[in-house]
Parts: sequence; C-alpha cells; structure tokens
Amino acid sequence: MIRRAKVYDLGQPYWQGMPVHPADPPFQYYLYRYHEHTKKLFESVAPGFADSIGLVVTSMHAGTHFDTPIHMSRNLKVLDHDITPYQQDKGYSNLPAGLHSVDEVPPLVLRGVLLDVPSYKGLKTLPERYEITAKDLEETERSQSTKIGDGDCVLVRTGYSKFFTTDSDAYLHKFAGLGVEAARWLAKRRVRLVGIDNLAAGVPTPFEVHNVLLSDNGIFLMKSLYLEELSKDRRLSSVVVVLPLKIKGGEASLVRPIAIA
Repeated sequence: MIRRAKVYDLGQPYWQGMPVHPADPPFQYYLYRYHEHTKKLFESVAPGFADSIGLVVTSMHAGTHFDTPIHMSRNLKVLDHDITPYQQDKGYSNLPAGLHSVDEVPPLVLRGVLLDVPSYKGLKTLPERYEITAKDLEETERSQSTKIGDGDCVLVRTGYSKFFTTDSDAYLHKFAGLGVEAARWLAKRRVRLVGIDNLAAGVPTPFEVHNVLLSDNGIFLMKSLYLEELSKDRRLSSVVVVLPLKIKGGEASLVRPIAIA
C-alpha cells in the first residue's frame, strides 16, 4: 500500500513576514550562531569544526498549527470545566479528566475525508468572505460519495491556501470559511479533527466556530493547511498523520501534517 501511495504535504512554510493573525505576535526566525563564530568557539576541542543554530520566536498559532480544546473557552469553560484554575505562565497543569494539554495528545493517524467545497460548486476558490453552510458540506459529501464516520479527520477546502505565500492581504482578510451551522454539522458527525486551509476557520464569526468545535465538543482543529494537491489529484479519502510537538502544558502546536493516499 505504501509503495503505491503518494504522500501529500499539508503544511505551509514558515518565514519572517509570513501572514499571521493580526492579534498574534509575528513569526521570527534568526540565525543565532554562524559558522565563522563557532569555528573559533570549538577550535580547542575540535579543530576545523563549525556549526550554525537557528532561533525561533513565535506563538503556537502561526501558520499551519494544531489547536487543542483548551485553546479557547466559552464563558471561561471548556467542556463544562472552568479552565482558569489550571493556567499559569509556564502552561497548563493538573487539568481535569477530559482536558489535555498538547503534550498529552497522542500521534494521530486518522481516516481523512476531503470536503472540496469549491470543486463541488464548480469553482477554483470560494468567493471572498463566503460562509460555508451545513448544506454546502452535506451536498459536497453526497456529491463525492465520501461518507464521514466517527473519529475521522475532515479537511475542508476553501481554495485560499494558495494565497498564503502569494497574497497576504487576501489570506488575512478575504478568506472564506465555516459558518456556525456548518461547525455544528461537523460536531454532530462526531469527527475527531477538523482541518481547514484558511487563517481563522470561521466566517463571519470565527470565534464562535472555534467555541463550537473546541470548547463545546472537544474536537481538535488545524488551520492554515495546504490542500491544493489533494484537490488536484481528487484524493478525497486518505490517511492523515498529525504529530503535535510534546510541549508540556501547551494549548497548541506548530505542526506539519501529511496525507497518504
């Protein structure tokens, strides 16, 4: 199966100046050590040896990333738990049963279902600020003959992932996304993970979409995915592999997911 399959990279690149949510800190990468400096540093122990080391300063929500339910709350509650007693400067600790920091999320190997909404509508990209409805998702699923099951990963394509590296304004401000009823439709299907190729998941109310999926239903969320190759090859079903970093007490993680189909 592996010999016949193709591996699809669902992650976007990271670089200084990349589009991030306007309320978040920018992604920053620096070369902290240069070869000519370390050659002198190690000269007495390893003559001729040199290296370079990079330094990253970022939030866990820059570019392609993975949200756990504790990332957001509704009236300070996540899955009916008051989240405030468990947060501190170094992250979350002593979370109650049912809530997990990102280091406690196991490697995820899930059946993936691509809901290619623009293709269903005969478009390359959904219109600016288009609100995907529950009917859109249901009809896309039906037209593709891809049945979503319990515990699946649903990948929702809007077409906006191609703007991530080419048009920051379009990616940051013009993206299409899930409406609230569409988020509730996904929650009723008892999926484990929802992934989308835009910045903030929801249109026109991104925080309510987050609350429905994360706070109310405990469904993991991935954003800023690259779904164009899956769409081009019409790989509507796949095996999705997601490996969040084991950041103790973390609410989210940068991630580079893949699909195998």
